[in-house]
Amino acid sequence: MKKFFLTCLILTTVLFTYTVVAQEFASPRKGYVVSIPKKIHKLVLDPLPPGTYTVGTGGNFATIQEAFNKLETDGIAGNVTLELIDELYTAPAVQFGFLLNGPIPGAGPNSRVTIKPAENKNVVIEGNNEGVLYLMNTSYVTFDGVDISGPTTLTIHALQNSSYTYNDAIDFVNNSDHNIIRHIIFIVEDITRLSASSGFLVTQTSSAPDSNLIEGNFVKRAGEGFFIGDAYATLKGKGNVIRGNRIGSDTDTVITLGIEVKGCENAIIENNILQNLKSSLSGTKYTTGIDAGSSSGTIIRNNVISKLRASGGFGAAGIRLEGEPGILGSDQLVYNNMIYDLQSSSTHPESGITGIRMRYQNSPKIYYNSIYLSGTGANQLGSAALSIYSNVTNADIKNNIFVNTRDEGQYCASAIYDYSAANLTSDYNDLYYDNTNSNNCLVRIGSTKYNTLTDWQAMGKDQHSYNEMPPFISSSDLHIIENIPTNLESRGTPIAGIVIDIDGNTRNALTPDIGADEFNGIVGVEDEETPPTEFALDQNYPNPFNPRTVINYQLPVSSDVTLRVFDLLGDEVVTLVNEYKPAGKYEVEFNLAQESIPAISSGVYFYQLKAGDYIKTKKMVLLR
Repeated sequence: MKKFFLTCLILTTVLFTYTVVAQEFASPRKGYVVSIPKKIHKLVLDPLPPGTYTVGTGGNFATIQEAFNKLETDGIAGNVTLELIDELYTAPAVQFGFLLNGPIPGAGPNSRVTIKPAENKNVVIEGNNEGVLYLMNTSYVTFDGVDISGPTTLTIHALQNSSYTYNDAIDFVNNSDHNIIRHIIFIVEDITRLSASSGFLVTQTSSAPDSNLIEGNFVKRAGEGFFIGDAYATLKGKGNVIRGNRIGSDTDTVITLGIEVKGCENAIIENNILQNLKSSLSGTKYTTGIDAGSSSGTIIRNNVISKLRASGGFGAAGIRLEGEPGILGSDQLVYNNMIYDLQSSSTHPESGITGIRMRYQNSPKIYYNSIYLSGTGANQLGSAALSIYSNVTNADIKNNIFVNTRDEGQYCASAIYDYSAANLTSDYNDLYYDNTNSNNCLVRIGSTKYNTLTDWQAMGKDQHSYNEMPPFISSSDLHIIENIPTNLESRGTPIAGIVIDIDGNTRNALTPDIGADEFNGIVGVEDEETPPTEFALDQNYPNPFNPRTVINYQLPVSSDVTLRVFDLLGDEVVTLVNEYKPAGKYEVEFNLAQESIPAISSGVYFYQLKAGDYIKTKKMVLLR
């Protein structure tokens, strides 16, 4: 009798509450309260042996829920595959649909659960729940749809049900690590409340989801494509990856937000295609491709974001790096992305169009992106290829194409907008705007407009940048036509750790191209017809350097010229030029790999130009 009472006590299911409390912050997704059955524990486990088990009519498990019950109570003793043999699985009419209340006993790196359709089956899992599939504290699970086209597919269809806060497709909640969601077709009918295709969420717990992978999926319809985040932005789920997904169809799609990470560390968002996103939400929301809110160390690279349409709210943004007071984003790295065709007809007083938008960020790094804004509108905040909205420090902006040819009517369209120039290090970029509208400008700092690159360079910014409309293949293909001379060719500066372009092609280690596309083009000749009017010696680039740097100088008249390099003691290292030169502009390479250059160590060096009575000396740094 005593034993029977103990067993009943252990097997009793008790409902208790998890609370998700999200302030508005940068995250559009708000908090909610859920009640989850307490996990059932068994005194003696009977784990599933390694192997494949069928789920469906006549299978080893009649339903997905039956299989989940076995996994959460008994666990596994090795790699287990659950093969879906029916064409349609309908989730139970309860809040969380098919519920797996983990952890799964025995699950680990060499003991995973894989859920997939049987060969040559087009399987649909459908429900009108808070989540069609809801996995609590569950790790080492793979949902594999096999392919998003062909004879073997898996579609997860979330129907709309307004009695729940959201209608998600798959949710992994709390301490759910090392899970994989790949090759699945998602259709989410609730497009009005940011219901997501797949999410890794935190409710009330001390652990956040880590090291999960969302890869190769197709989102046809949803309020939000993918979400990984913590309502408080404090637990910082680590090392999650969202890679190679297609969000939005080739034509028309109703998706407001493509990808969002909130309160994460070292997330990677790469090689995704986000297209034809269009908001159906009311209120102050952005139609956004990628949103990294209150996160640190996020890498956003090699994504293509296009055809965003906003009819209300704050307008449209390709990539947003967001934060809030006390919950800053930090050290975000954004590179090799292409962003184009963003439109907004919103009349909201804070509506705008922006390729990359930053707010409450510390040390963001923006490199090698190609952004082309075009079209017309009347957004009251105007538009900018790069917008630094507020509370940003130490922004490093290099090797980007920032083109904005929009006409915003009485409002300003610019290549760059920043509330203060003091937070910005910007160089080796291509900046271009449409000057036919007198309200537009190249760069806007607060209410101050800089209409020419020369005006902007007088602020000490973009000294090695260009003002050119790039020879894009088309307005919907931001690769560069290779047989047209352009100043984008070989005019960038090397960035440590970025060695390939958006297509996986190797970047030139010394003179990379500007923009997301490393191309084999023709170097443009800048101001060839205009002779210089004064002597000048430019700062070498790159600087610091190893092993090569370039020094430019100009002569208004013909002169005897010497260009020498000295060490800190004043001893000459090498003479680079020693001859009579006609008036003109010159470029000299200082390359330590050449046999004629003596071996020197890391440190500070000086280079000096003498031409007639003109003498100018500048400092450069060698980093071995």
